[in-house]
Amino acid sequence: MKALAEATNGKPDVAIYASSVTGAGRVEMLPFLHEQAVSITAHRFGTPNHLTDELI
Repeated sequence: MKALAEATNGKPDVAIYASSVTGAGRVEMLPFLHEQAVSITAHRFGTPNHLTDELI
């Protein structure tokens, strides 16, 4: 791992994981996944928007 760190010049935007891979995929993916929020807003004049009828 030291050679890899030296090859990347210690850049902080490059992540090097030196630990062994686990058998739990959910645990392995945690550093790579980000929470995402989706919101649906109504038109400011109250005009119904039927694009989201199947989602709600």
